[in-house]
Amino acid sequence: MRGNRVVEQDKPDLNFVVDFRFVGIEAELSVILEHRQSIERRLPGIIESERKRLEEDLKGAEPDEWYGSMQWIDEFADEVLPRLYRSPILIQLWASFESGFIEVAKYIRDQEKPVLTLGDLRASNDFERAIKYYDHVLHFSLIEIAGVNETLEMLLLVRNAIAHCNGRIEMIKPTILQKIRRWEDRGISVGVDYIGFTADFVEAMAETVQKALNDLIARVRDKY
Repeated sequence: MRGNRVVEQDKPDLNFVVDFRFVGIEAELSVILEHRQSIERRLPGIIESERKRLEEDLKGAEPDEWYGSMQWIDEFADEVLPRLYRSPILIQLWASFESGFIEVAKYIRDQEKPVLTLGDLRASNDFERAIKYYDHVLHFSLIEIAGVNETLEMLLLVRNAIAHCNGRIEMIKPTILQKIRRWEDRGISVGVDYIGFTADFVEAMAETVQKALNDLIARVRDKY
Protein backbone atom coordinates (compact mmCIF):
# COMPACT_ATOMS: atom_id res chain seq x y z
CA MET A 1 0.00 0.00 0.00
CA ARG A 2 1.38 3.40 -0.98
CA GLY A 3 -0.39 6.17 0.95
CA ASN A 4 -4.03 5.32 0.53
CA ARG A 5 -3.46 3.36 -2.71
CA VAL A 6 -3.40 -0.40 -2.90
CA VAL A 7 -0.82 -1.65 -5.37
CA GLU A 8 -2.01 -4.80 -7.05
CA GLN A 9 0.62 -7.46 -7.68
CA ASP A 10 0.76 -8.82 -11.20
CA LYS A 11 -0.30 -12.42 -11.39
CA PRO A 12 2.50 -14.72 -12.59
CA ASP A 13 2.20 -15.92 -16.15
CA LEU A 14 2.20 -19.69 -15.72
CA ASN A 15 3.28 -20.12 -19.33
CA PHE A 16 6.71 -18.86 -18.29
CA VAL A 17 7.14 -20.90 -15.12
CA VAL A 18 10.28 -23.02 -15.47
CA ASP A 19 9.92 -26.70 -14.56
CA PHE A 20 13.13 -27.71 -12.81
CA ARG A 21 12.19 -31.37 -12.43
CA PHE A 22 14.77 -33.64 -14.06
CA VAL A 23 17.00 -30.70 -15.00
CA GLY A 24 19.97 -32.71 -13.71
CA ILE A 25 19.28 -35.44 -16.26
CA GLU A 26 19.11 -32.91 -19.07
CA ALA A 27 22.29 -31.13 -17.94
CA GLU A 28 24.27 -34.36 -17.66
CA LEU A 29 23.24 -35.49 -21.12
CA SER A 30 23.99 -32.06 -22.57
CA VAL A 31 27.57 -32.26 -21.29
CA ILE A 32 28.02 -35.74 -22.80
CA LEU A 33 26.66 -34.59 -26.16
CA GLU A 34 28.98 -31.59 -26.21
CA HIS A 35 31.91 -33.80 -25.21
CA ARG A 36 31.14 -36.14 -28.11
CA GLN A 37 31.13 -33.25 -30.56
CA SER A 38 34.38 -31.94 -29.10
CA ILE A 39 36.04 -35.34 -29.51
CA GLU A 40 35.01 -35.57 -33.16
CA ARG A 41 36.29 -32.05 -33.87
CA ARG A 42 39.66 -32.83 -32.30
CA LEU A 43 40.07 -36.42 -33.49
CA PRO A 44 41.46 -35.72 -37.00
CA GLY A 45 44.18 -33.54 -35.51
CA ILE A 46 44.99 -36.11 -32.83
CA ILE A 47 45.26 -38.87 -35.43
CA GLU A 48 47.49 -36.78 -37.68
CA SER A 49 49.74 -35.79 -34.77
CA GLU A 50 50.12 -39.40 -33.60
CA ARG A 51 50.81 -40.59 -37.14
CA LYS A 52 53.60 -38.03 -37.59
CA ARG A 53 55.11 -38.87 -34.20
CA LEU A 54 55.18 -42.60 -34.93
CA GLU A 55 56.49 -42.13 -38.47
CA GLU A 56 59.26 -39.93 -37.11
CA ASP A 57 60.50 -42.87 -35.05
CA LEU A 58 60.93 -44.92 -38.24
CA LYS A 59 63.62 -42.74 -39.75
CA GLY A 60 66.62 -44.86 -40.59
CA ALA A 61 64.70 -48.15 -40.30
CA GLU A 62 65.39 -51.01 -42.71
CA PRO A 63 62.88 -51.36 -45.59
CA ASP A 64 61.26 -54.52 -44.21
CA GLU A 65 60.93 -52.99 -40.76
CA TRP A 66 59.63 -49.73 -42.25
CA TYR A 67 56.86 -51.39 -44.28
CA GLY A 68 55.77 -53.57 -41.37
CA SER A 69 55.71 -50.63 -38.99
CA MET A 70 53.81 -48.43 -41.43
CA GLN A 71 51.10 -51.06 -41.67
CA TRP A 72 50.80 -51.04 -37.88
CA ILE A 73 50.77 -47.23 -37.80
CA ASP A 74 47.96 -47.10 -40.37
CA GLU A 75 45.88 -49.55 -38.34
CA PHE A 76 46.58 -47.66 -35.11
CA ALA A 77 45.66 -44.29 -36.62
CA ASP A 78 42.64 -45.39 -38.64
CA GLU A 79 41.08 -47.96 -36.30
CA VAL A 80 42.56 -48.05 -32.79
CA LEU A 81 42.59 -44.34 -31.95
CA PRO A 82 38.99 -43.69 -33.08
CA ARG A 83 37.84 -46.73 -31.10
CA LEU A 84 39.67 -45.58 -27.96
CA TYR A 85 38.14 -42.10 -28.15
CA ARG A 86 34.61 -43.15 -29.11
CA SER A 87 34.09 -46.17 -26.86
CA PRO A 88 33.92 -44.18 -23.59
CA ILE A 89 31.22 -41.96 -25.11
CA LEU A 90 29.00 -44.99 -25.69
CA ILE A 91 29.44 -46.04 -22.06
CA GLN A 92 28.56 -42.52 -20.89
CA LEU A 93 25.49 -42.40 -23.11
CA TRP A 94 24.08 -45.61 -21.68
CA ALA A 95 24.90 -44.50 -18.12
CA SER A 96 23.05 -41.22 -18.72
CA PHE A 97 20.03 -43.02 -20.13
CA GLU A 98 19.94 -45.60 -17.33
CA SER A 99 20.34 -43.08 -14.51
CA GLY A 100 17.70 -40.94 -16.21
CA PHE A 101 15.01 -43.59 -16.42
CA ILE A 102 15.77 -44.68 -12.84
CA GLU A 103 15.32 -41.11 -11.55
CA VAL A 104 12.10 -40.66 -13.51
CA ALA A 105 10.79 -44.03 -12.27
CA LYS A 106 11.42 -42.98 -8.66
CA TYR A 107 9.54 -39.74 -9.28
CA ILE A 108 6.52 -41.54 -10.76
CA ARG A 109 6.62 -44.04 -7.89
CA ASP A 110 6.48 -41.18 -5.39
CA GLN A 111 3.32 -39.95 -7.11
CA GLU A 112 1.56 -43.29 -7.62
CA LYS A 113 2.81 -45.19 -4.53
CA PRO A 114 3.15 -48.71 -6.04
CA VAL A 115 4.54 -51.36 -3.71
CA LEU A 116 7.20 -52.75 -6.03
CA THR A 117 10.46 -50.99 -6.82
CA LEU A 118 12.50 -51.31 -9.99
CA GLY A 119 14.92 -53.64 -8.23
CA ASP A 120 12.14 -56.06 -7.32
CA LEU A 121 11.69 -57.17 -10.93
CA ARG A 122 13.82 -59.69 -12.81
CA ALA A 123 14.71 -59.65 -16.50
CA SER A 124 17.52 -60.59 -18.86
CA ASN A 125 19.02 -57.08 -18.72
CA ASP A 126 18.48 -53.67 -17.12
CA PHE A 127 16.66 -52.24 -20.13
CA GLU A 128 14.17 -55.10 -20.31
CA ARG A 129 13.58 -54.81 -16.56
CA ALA A 130 12.95 -51.08 -16.86
CA ILE A 131 10.42 -51.60 -19.66
CA LYS A 132 8.59 -54.19 -17.57
CA TYR A 133 8.58 -51.93 -14.51
CA TYR A 134 7.26 -48.93 -16.39
CA ASP A 135 4.60 -50.97 -18.21
CA HIS A 136 3.35 -53.28 -15.46
CA VAL A 137 4.03 -51.39 -12.22
CA LEU A 138 4.02 -47.69 -13.08
CA HIS A 139 1.57 -48.10 -15.99
CA PHE A 140 3.55 -45.48 -17.88
CA SER A 141 5.45 -46.30 -21.08
CA LEU A 142 9.21 -45.93 -20.93
CA ILE A 143 9.50 -45.65 -24.71
CA GLU A 144 6.81 -44.48 -27.10
CA ILE A 145 8.90 -43.55 -30.15
CA ALA A 146 9.00 -46.12 -32.95
CA GLY A 147 12.40 -47.70 -33.61
CA VAL A 148 14.03 -46.39 -30.44
CA ASN A 149 13.90 -49.68 -28.53
CA GLU A 150 16.03 -51.49 -31.10
CA THR A 151 18.67 -48.77 -31.09
CA LEU A 152 18.84 -48.65 -27.29
CA GLU A 153 19.14 -52.43 -27.14
CA MET A 154 22.16 -52.23 -29.45
CA LEU A 155 23.65 -49.42 -27.36
CA LEU A 156 23.38 -51.65 -24.30
CA LEU A 157 25.03 -54.56 -26.14
CA VAL A 158 28.03 -52.51 -27.27
CA ARG A 159 28.22 -50.76 -23.90
CA ASN A 160 28.54 -54.14 -22.18
CA ALA A 161 31.07 -55.37 -24.73
CA ILE A 162 33.22 -52.30 -24.10
CA ALA A 163 32.83 -52.21 -20.32
CA HIS A 164 33.37 -55.94 -19.73
CA CYS A 165 36.08 -56.79 -22.27
CA ASN A 166 37.08 -53.52 -23.96
CA GLY A 167 35.36 -54.67 -27.16
CA ARG A 168 37.70 -57.63 -27.64
CA ILE A 169 36.10 -60.02 -30.14
CA GLU A 170 37.32 -63.26 -28.57
CA MET A 171 35.66 -62.37 -25.26
CA ILE A 172 32.22 -61.50 -26.65
CA LYS A 173 29.68 -64.31 -26.57
CA PRO A 174 28.91 -65.65 -30.07
CA THR A 175 25.19 -64.91 -29.69
CA ILE A 176 25.95 -61.30 -28.75
CA LEU A 177 28.51 -60.93 -31.53
CA GLN A 178 25.95 -62.18 -34.03
CA LYS A 179 23.55 -59.43 -32.96
CA ILE A 180 26.30 -56.82 -33.17
CA ARG A 181 27.20 -57.93 -36.71
CA ARG A 182 23.68 -57.04 -37.83
CA TRP A 183 24.65 -53.41 -37.34
CA GLU A 184 27.78 -53.51 -39.51
CA ASP A 185 25.97 -51.52 -42.20
CA ARG A 186 25.06 -48.88 -39.62
CA GLY A 187 28.49 -48.00 -38.31
CA ILE A 188 29.81 -50.94 -36.29
CA SER A 189 32.95 -52.64 -37.57
CA VAL A 190 33.81 -56.15 -36.39
CA GLY A 191 37.56 -56.46 -36.87
CA VAL A 192 39.98 -59.28 -36.23
CA ASP A 193 40.49 -58.36 -32.58
CA TYR A 194 38.05 -55.58 -31.62
CA ILE A 195 34.74 -54.00 -32.49
CA GLY A 196 34.91 -50.40 -33.66
CA PHE A 197 32.48 -47.56 -34.27
CA THR A 198 32.10 -44.80 -36.82
CA ALA A 199 31.33 -41.22 -35.87
CA ASP A 200 27.89 -41.63 -37.45
CA PHE A 201 27.12 -44.63 -35.23
CA VAL A 202 28.02 -42.76 -32.04
CA GLU A 203 26.02 -39.74 -33.21
CA ALA A 204 23.00 -41.96 -33.88
CA MET A 205 23.25 -43.44 -30.38
CA ALA A 206 23.55 -39.96 -28.86
CA GLU A 207 20.53 -38.67 -30.76
CA THR A 208 18.48 -41.70 -29.74
CA VAL A 209 19.29 -41.32 -26.04
CA GLN A 210 18.46 -37.62 -26.20
CA LYS A 211 15.21 -38.29 -28.04
CA ALA A 212 14.14 -41.04 -25.61
CA LEU A 213 14.91 -39.06 -22.44
CA ASN A 214 13.41 -35.82 -23.74
CA ASP A 215 10.20 -37.60 -24.69
CA LEU A 216 9.98 -39.45 -21.37
CA ILE A 217 10.56 -36.29 -19.34
CA ALA A 218 8.08 -34.29 -21.42
CA ARG A 219 5.36 -36.89 -20.92
CA VAL A 220 5.96 -37.08 -17.17
CA ARG A 221 5.93 -33.28 -16.84
CA ASP A 222 2.71 -33.17 -18.81
CA LYS A 223 0.98 -35.76 -16.63
CA TYR A 224 2.28 -34.71 -13.21
